[in-house]
Amino acid sequence: MVFSLTTAYRFNQSRKDGEANYKPGNLLLLNPSIAFAVNDRVTLTTGMQWSNRQADTWDGKAQGFRRTSSDLLLGVGYGISKESTLNLTFKSNVSGSNGADLRLNWLHTF
Repeated sequence: MVFSLTTAYRFNQSRKDGEANYKPGNLLLLNPSIAFAVNDRVTLTTGMQWSNRQADTWDGKAQGFRRTSSDLLLGVGYGISKESTLNLTFKSNVSGSNGADLRLNWLHTF
């Protein structure tokens, strides 16, 4: 078993849009997860992702609200060979906005 924690912070700068100043909201993301090696080829993963995004501002006035969301992540990885791995990850929103993602990644080393 492998426990991991991914954190990210995106700091956005103000920019000019015509005569107005526009600043996208900053973003904080936390992603704790667990990976379990079933055998030498298959790995199961699970975790959650929490994000907090500040409201954008236009000439110093907030556009919208601060938003948070929590997502459940489930995945499986399969080692095709020493050079290639396939990962399938399902992400489903459990709070905040609705939605789900299904991602397939292929990692190949040369």
